[in-house]
Formats: sequence, structure tokens, C-alpha cells
Amino acid sequence: MSKTNTTLAALALMAAAAAPAQAQSTVTLFGVVDLALRSVKNNDTQQQLASSGLTSSRLGFRGVEDLGNGLKAGFWIEGALTPDDGNATGQTWQRRSTISLMGGFGEVRLGREKTPSAQNWDELDPFSETGIGSSSRLVPTSTAIATSVGILPTGGVYTNFTRANNVVAYYTPGTSGLFGHVAVAAGEGTLGNKYMGARGGYRQGDLLISGSYGETQVTASVDAKLWDIGATYDLKFVKLFGFYAKLDMGAAAQNNWQLGATVPMGSFLLRASYHAMEGEGTISTRKANKIALGGVYNLSRRSALYANYASIDNTNTNFTVATGSALTPNNDSSAWELGVRHSF
Repeated sequence: MSKTNTTLAALALMAAAAAPAQAQSTVTLFGVVDLALRSVKNNDTQQQLASSGLTSSRLGFRGVEDLGNGLKAGFWIEGALTPDDGNATGQTWQRRSTISLMGGFGEVRLGREKTPSAQNWDELDPFSETGIGSSSRLVPTSTAIATSVGILPTGGVYTNFTRANNVVAYYTPGTSGLFGHVAVAAGEGTLGNKYMGARGGYRQGDLLISGSYGETQVTASVDAKLWDIGATYDLKFVKLFGFYAKLDMGAAAQNNWQLGATVPMGSFLLRASYHAMEGEGTISTRKANKIALGGVYNLSRRSALYANYASIDNTNTNFTVATGSALTPNNDSSAWELGVRHSF
């Protein structure tokens, strides 16, 4: 065989070997840029250019490799963006950073991601747990808020209402509409990190019924226990949402419930919710009510204009609809915003 033919044969073999690997692996760059003109009234009124009014701004990479015999490996790296200031503090991948093995058995996922409880709240909230309409505005999502509400024991740390580090999670494949998700996170010697939780439910056609339970170690002797249950039902002309949740931290607890709806009108979507919080135990005098109204106009599959309004009526609490000036307990908080979102 000539030198030329030998070279061509070698190149052909290399191409044949590389082609299956390329066909079986995919990597995707994705993201969202969302900005809004916002006015927030707490003790004082503050005008803002704010991010994530409709969908959380983000940048991410995800990929899947087909390993054969129904087995796949995947990764997901995703970080938050603040496009109003260019994320001057630097990019980290704190939204999600996981590696997975997937197959007929379901999915095993390792890394940092949303807790089962947070994933449940996302689907049971007409505002998808985002922006000034988010139902999480009436629940402690951080140590600072839990301390302000008075629900956190002295010296406690509560940081993983939404996401947890060091997670080992399993997702069922889903059979006959049933689904499940369990997660355990190692504390690694840090208060507020140790977590265990689960979510389960039934999804079929227009109906979703789901519930979740989670425990976070907030002090050496106290766990924060959060459980919730709810449902959504799509009647086509209106989609109904509802949930009840209870967060217990030793001597104090709070109950949360919400009713909401979305109404599709062509390219336009109306959203509304009413949310109430009531304390128990050492915070039994603390209450808050929240209303949220919004509209979304889809310019295309990727781009949308939106407008939202939200207001919180506080009783011995100081929950806010958005970050702004300080808020004195018993004062109310409200905000409106006009924004645009583009996903890619």
C-alpha cells in the first residue's frame, strides 16, 4: 500500500471512531437575561433597575453522553446573573452544579441543587417562585429573615430553604403519573448545611398533586422541619393553584397557604395569587398577607414583556416584596415593575 493510501486509511478509521462519540454527546449553552424598571416602597420608596422579575437571570452549561444500554451521564452547571450591574461580584455556579447518571432506573444526581421542597413550591406558585409575586416572600429563606421573623433559635443558621450543598439525590423514572424525589445533604461540620428531604406526587394530563417534607439542622439540637402539600389543575381557560405549608423550628412555627390562578389569552397571560402567613408558639402574634397581580405578553417563544404588582400587609412582621429600604415591623411593603425577558 502506498504512503498516500495508508494515510487515507488511517484518517478514515479515525473519523469512523470519532463519529459515534460525537453523535452520542451533547453540550448546550443556555441562559436568561431579565431586567425590569421597579419601584419598591418599604419605609421609603426606592426606584430600581432590577433583575429576575419574570424569570431568574442565569447562565449555564449542560450536557449528556449516551453510554449505551439505556445509560446516560450528564452534567449541569448554572450560575446567577445580575445584568443590571454586570454581576460585578463575579460569577459562581451557585444555582446548580451537578453530575448525574440516568437510565430506566431514574436518575442519581450529585452536587448543589434545589431542595425537594423548593421544587414543589416552584410548581405550586403562579409566579413560579420568582420576582415580587413569589410566594417565598412570606417565608424565611435565609438566616437573616428567619432571625427577623423570630422563628430561628438563638445561634441558629438557616440557609437551604431553596438550595442545598453536598446533595445526593434520586429521582424516580415516573410510572403511570407517579413521581418521587429524595435528597440527603452532608452537613460537613457546618450548621445549616445538613439536610434531608423528599417529594412525591401524581401528574397526569391537566392535574398535579404533590407534597414534600424536609429537615435542616439549624442548631446542634434543633431541626427546621418544612412540609407542604398542594395541587394545580388546568381548565384551559384558567389554571388553578393552591398549597398549604408549615415550617417548624422548635418553639416557633409558621403556617403558609396560597391560592392562585393564571388565565391565558392568546399571547397574553394573566397571573394572580393571595398568600397568608400565621405564626404559632413564640411568634403567635405575627401575621402577614400578600396579594400579587401580573401580566405577561409573549413576543416570541424566547422573549416576553411583563408587568407585576405585589403588596404585603404585616402584623408584627416586616416581610418585604423586594429588597429596598429597611422596613419597620407592622409597616406594609409594596412594589410594581415593568420588564423584559429574553432566554437563549
